[in-house]
Amino acid sequence: MTPISASRYRQRWSWERATFGTHCLNCLATCPYRVYTRDGEILFEEPAAVFEQVEDGVPDMNPMSCQKGSAWSIQLDSPDRLLHPMRRKGERGSGEWEQISWDEALEEVADAVIEAIDLEGPESVVFEETVEGGLLAQAAYLRFAGLLGATTLDANGLINDFPAGHHITFGKFSCASSVDDTFHSELILIWHSNPSYTSIPYAHFITEARYNGSQVVCIAPDYSPSALMAESFVPIRPATDAALALSMCQVIVEEGLYHTDFVRSQTDLTLLVHRESRRFVRGPELLEGEREDQFYWWDNATGAVEIAPRGSLMLDESDPALEGTFTATAVDGSTIEVTTVFELLREQLAEYTPEKAGPICGINPEVIRNLARDAARKRTKIIEGFNTPKYYHGDLMERAMCLFLALTGNWGRPGTGIQGLALAGLDGYMLFGMKQKRGVAETIRVMEGLEGAIESLRSQDEEASDEILGYELLQRGVAAGTASPPAFFHFYHCGYKDTWNTREWSDETMARPFDEYVSDATRRGWWGGLVKPGPSTDPQVLFIVATNPVRRQRGGSDTLLKNLWPKLEKIVVVENRMSATALQADILLPAAMQYERPNLQYAITHSFHVGFSEQARPPRGEARTEWQIFRALSQKVQERSGEHGVTEYLDGRRQPRRLDTIGDAFTSHGAYDNEESVMDEWLRDSIEAGTLPEKGSLASLRERGTARFSGLGMFAPGLSLAANVQPDKTVTAFEWHVEDGVPFPTLTRRAQFLIDHPWFAEAGEDLPVHKENPAVGGNYPLMVTSGHSRWTVHAVSMGNPVLAGTHRGEPLAILGTAEANARGISDGDLIRVFNDRGSYSIRTRVSPRVRPGQLIVYNGWEPHMFKDWKGSNEVEPGMVKWLHLVSRYGHLRYLPFGWQPVPADRGVFVEVSRA
Repeated sequence: MTPISASRYRQRWSWERATFGTHCLNCLATCPYRVYTRDGEILFEEPAAVFEQVEDGVPDMNPMSCQKGSAWSIQLDSPDRLLHPMRRKGERGSGEWEQISWDEALEEVADAVIEAIDLEGPESVVFEETVEGGLLAQAAYLRFAGLLGATTLDANGLINDFPAGHHITFGKFSCASSVDDTFHSELILIWHSNPSYTSIPYAHFITEARYNGSQVVCIAPDYSPSALMAESFVPIRPATDAALALSMCQVIVEEGLYHTDFVRSQTDLTLLVHRESRRFVRGPELLEGEREDQFYWWDNATGAVEIAPRGSLMLDESDPALEGTFTATAVDGSTIEVTTVFELLREQLAEYTPEKAGPICGINPEVIRNLARDAARKRTKIIEGFNTPKYYHGDLMERAMCLFLALTGNWGRPGTGIQGLALAGLDGYMLFGMKQKRGVAETIRVMEGLEGAIESLRSQDEEASDEILGYELLQRGVAAGTASPPAFFHFYHCGYKDTWNTREWSDETMARPFDEYVSDATRRGWWGGLVKPGPSTDPQVLFIVATNPVRRQRGGSDTLLKNLWPKLEKIVVVENRMSATALQADILLPAAMQYERPNLQYAITHSFHVGFSEQARPPRGEARTEWQIFRALSQKVQERSGEHGVTEYLDGRRQPRRLDTIGDAFTSHGAYDNEESVMDEWLRDSIEAGTLPEKGSLASLRERGTARFSGLGMFAPGLSLAANVQPDKTVTAFEWHVEDGVPFPTLTRRAQFLIDHPWFAEAGEDLPVHKENPAVGGNYPLMVTSGHSRWTVHAVSMGNPVLAGTHRGEPLAILGTAEANARGISDGDLIRVFNDRGSYSIRTRVSPRVRPGQLIVYNGWEPHMFKDWKGSNEVEPGMVKWLHLVSRYGHLRYLPFGWQPVPADRGVFVEVSRA
């Protein structure tokens, strides 16, 4: 190296300032980076590797990074950055824009909001919730929407990361331990997951566990990239996972391998049901005046029917029967023939012997038997992503997987359970909206008020746990909030009614058209106060912040553009780049990117650490943070409301709202004028609530980059993890249920496998079963499977030139060799993918790793990367399973980010041909 080149090299890697950064994406990671700047410009970033080892003998979480994060700074100056406020000039989607000032943009948006409230009411102002952009992006628009009394469409109902089967079973979906807990596993099942692609920061724990002696098995239709991490690969026919899980359950029950005491204490399998109707025997049937949600078991210790405790899962002196048929005396003196849920289950499992299930799922019976036996004797963990919920019958798959874990005693102990999702740790964020002013004294007042409310609820049910009471408190606040399950918005306003009524694309056991179930559910008041805006109210203004529905929307972009867009007076997109949705907006408001603004990521249990990001450089152009944008917009609404003569109004609950003070209310009269003041308050309050240690302060995070959470807090989402938090131990979900007997937040207070709701019984799904995937899209030979790609988180990094250089740089459909040969398709050919819903063109990659009858199209490609801007969502009808319209049955009731009907986008049938 010459002296000149050496000098240039040293100059390239010389910096003046280093800050901490993270990317606040929906990738379930909170990776801390060091971001290096010189002369106010970012030079590069690298993994900070600041995590300390938690448990002796367990590897630490370093380096905690991926190639997307390590190339993030490239995107800050990409050609598609939005730098100035813009207004549409031509038709929507024409690409004709004019640059305007912030004042012009804010005034136009404020006027549209005021006019919408005056014309149709505040619920006609609609916000698409997002899980991208970090907490400060989300808090800003949610605060503004809350002050308006607007509608916010639930993010989990939009993106469908909701594991319905977990919720049906556990009354919650918070089953994810910290990722280092995986090291304790003796058997790891990579199932409906591809961590080599989608969990790069955490995948090393699987490899390290294998070095430690763990058995790793990959269950997937194709020989996925994650199969390379496993010692064995189980090739399953797509969407038949319930058959595999139930077959393993059959082996475990038939061979007497189930963990008896675990099953009896943790599950509803001991509870008594009517032999003929399969419905639970409920309290008032046997004891006059007893609770409707009181259940019974047969106690072998007393030889009689006894009340099954609601307040504890501990068996103590009880010896509940799993097997047998008994008689019980009803309050009217009649005799009732009863049996246990376990007996019903055993009868049903007879249909899933390995010899019967093997041909269904394409797996040798002996492979099923051996895997079942391994799980029965080993600490077993399922590494599950968010692929399962995106299948029409994904809930059945998950319910069967949970049953498999229950029979083998595999939750609540280190190295067990399902590595799904759990949100916990940052109580300050939850407290923020309840405070009337800044400061710890106000925090204590709010916390004491919450504790008082909890105790008031406890007086009505002394056997309820803090978690159960927390959910009840949240439930009572839902109607007063802005959140709405978006399935109803799509049904009434976005043109999905005809699609969801397509009989051939739904399950054959659905006895009535879909819209009749919708009418029935709403008529019964199951979703009362949550269908917003209602069918008689047209949406007027749509805010889209840090999300991209035109790319993502099931049913294709035309579903929105032809049905919803014409109803809207104003479409406002807050974004940092010209996305597919931004192109269809009326007003574009440029947002700062990570590294250009301070931020915190939402708290997840995977890392169980704060995700913290500092501002490393000023925002480009005129870009602003979301807090700055909505602070200014709220102030502009306050200013303009007088000119419009709309200063006070009633919201959808007939409660008074004011626009002439909304700007002051947004900042609490200047207390929260900027992001730093908000972050500081969240962190201080989290420390006060005990979820963060003292080193979780803003000043400490600037020095350390992260901090490990110290507790689960006082809110139900945190408590739902039910885990002991110790400074020197990995976090294991559901410990409280197993070690302390804390009941589950379900109807039966146990992991619940029998859902005795009439709709579930009518569908033959009161217990977990396998059902064939409906012919979604039509009768075609190829089933589309998907997942997140290795090269981007959703579409965020798809335009990154560094990352584009690591793949073919255009959308790909991966087709098996035999299927390609049969159609005369070669690698690299442009093919047409089509079904009865629609079609699109895509380049093909031919690979022997794909099974016959399968087509893989990974998620994240932008529409402009496809011919005619038609992407893979054109063939996805986005069907909704009608059973998820059930509500007000025990734990099947709406909570934000929780139980609700969601669209399915996997398991769609197509055909392909050369384009």
